[in-house]
Amino acid sequence: MGKYMGRYNDDYFVDFEDMTSDVEDRRYVRSDKRDDRFDRRQYSDEPRRPVRRREDANRTQRRVTNVYDNRRSDARYRDDRGYSRSRYHDERDYDRGYHDRGRDRYGYDNFDVDGTRSNRNRAPSPDRRDPRQGSRRRRKKPNMFRVAVISVALLLLIAIIGGIIAGVSAASKPAIHSLTVSEVAADQVLLSWEKVNKVDGYRVMMAKGDADLEEYQTINDPDTVTATVTGLEQASSYRFAVTTLRGNKAGKPTETDVVHTLPSAPEITTIQSTDPGTIHLEWSKNDSANGYIVEYKKNSEDYSNDTTLSIGDPAQCSADITDLAVDTDYTVRVCATADLGGAVKSAPSAEQTVTVTAKKVEPVPKAADQKADAAIDPDKPMIALTFDDGPAVNTDSSDRILDVLEKHNAKASFFMVGYYASQNPDNVKRKAELKMELGNHTWDHSRYGNDVTPDDIRRTSNQIHDITGQFSTCFRSPGGMTTSTILNECAAENMAAYYWSIDTQDWSSRNADAVYHSVMDNVKDGDIILMHEIYDSTADAVERMVPELIAQGYQLVTCHDLITLKGGAEPVPGTQYVNAFTKSEF
Repeated sequence: MGKYMGRYNDDYFVDFEDMTSDVEDRRYVRSDKRDDRFDRRQYSDEPRRPVRRREDANRTQRRVTNVYDNRRSDARYRDDRGYSRSRYHDERDYDRGYHDRGRDRYGYDNFDVDGTRSNRNRAPSPDRRDPRQGSRRRRKKPNMFRVAVISVALLLLIAIIGGIIAGVSAASKPAIHSLTVSEVAADQVLLSWEKVNKVDGYRVMMAKGDADLEEYQTINDPDTVTATVTGLEQASSYRFAVTTLRGNKAGKPTETDVVHTLPSAPEITTIQSTDPGTIHLEWSKNDSANGYIVEYKKNSEDYSNDTTLSIGDPAQCSADITDLAVDTDYTVRVCATADLGGAVKSAPSAEQTVTVTAKKVEPVPKAADQKADAAIDPDKPMIALTFDDGPAVNTDSSDRILDVLEKHNAKASFFMVGYYASQNPDNVKRKAELKMELGNHTWDHSRYGNDVTPDDIRRTSNQIHDITGQFSTCFRSPGGMTTSTILNECAAENMAAYYWSIDTQDWSSRNADAVYHSVMDNVKDGDIILMHEIYDSTADAVERMVPELIAQGYQLVTCHDLITLKGGAEPVPGTQYVNAFTKSEF
């Protein structure tokens, strides 16, 4: 018989003699590796010199017995090719693998020499512990780099998913882009934005100060990309926002920065040059302002910082501009300022023009109150004949008209130009002596509407006063173009203003018949009739119509008496009348 090479038992080999084997003359070689790849029997025809361990006989015999017993039991667990099943193949063979090695499941030798379990020979295997000592398998340390990579990947995935969700949400509720505010005024602003596709409209919101946004307007036209927000308070802070509408869903509002409305522009109430080289200016008070800026310039120049006065007291509503060129026209305007986190300047007031005087001019006192002529019957028809642009300088038409009125004991109102009055003072004096109403028609009739200044009116009143000792008691605007500045000056001088209900167009036709028929064919009770005393054709027409009007029962009275007696109340200074029953708007 050949020799059988015993099983590898941890760190030594043992030879067995006189033992039979199923396979003659073969050596069973067990790998000294613990890896699975080598944990099986291999066959070899070449004998291998066994490694013998020097031990005493008793110990050797004890190990021989153990190996022999294990060899017999091992035959039951070989496959059909004779290979021993690995102890790692499955959990069922887990313990068997250890029996195949002569160990129990806890890493101890199975049997002692007397067949009893022994714990003396071996310590527990490092990868197999008593369950009472903890886990049966060694726990692997986590790979921190792999954990970090996986964590970063998860975070990126979450961010991508969140972005997709946000994008879908934003696409369903598109936002407004490029929202701008322009044309900021005292009571309104203009909002504009870029058009957004696939929406049904827009919603405009606003808030004053720190208040919450509230809906101001809903725009149902998606092509409309502007909105004017009105009704705002002057010198106040506002926030505005616009959002898209898609069905009943609104997108995220796009909000503007804080917008400051401008202070309201003041109104010039008085402008005059009463001292040489000086302009005296007064304006309306703005309760929201913290000051004012007065700007002035010669008519031939532009505004500049050198021609500006700053008023830091909001209660001061007047100023004197000095060191000006005399006999020169100046234009003046006023702006209000407010402090809203910074200086905010209002739009300028309407410009006023004044001629700087070269000599001292006394302020115009108020005209004396008038009393209606007691001889006038208020129950009978009455009309007021009025004449502009006089007195005539190069013709006697003014005196001819006075002759007719004096002859028939009639009265009329004369709106005179200050310069012409200075050129024909005798005619002015005669009008006063005949108790005609002395009216004011500005200084030289060269300015209209907003160009008319208080100084134009006051210079004429002064001129009439210099000639007659009394001030003008009524006013008519050149061309009928009345402004608030004019009416304010009229109120200051205790004068009412008068328009007309019949315009004879005598300045255009220069025809006596046309003037005559324009009156006689249209006259009615309470009318104010417009004519001009500087035309001979008008004087011819007056000589024909006055006796005929009287014959028809009309009383020819002044404007003051017409309003007082026919209208039922004294005319109000600073108010413009069209006829005895109607006040005019301008």
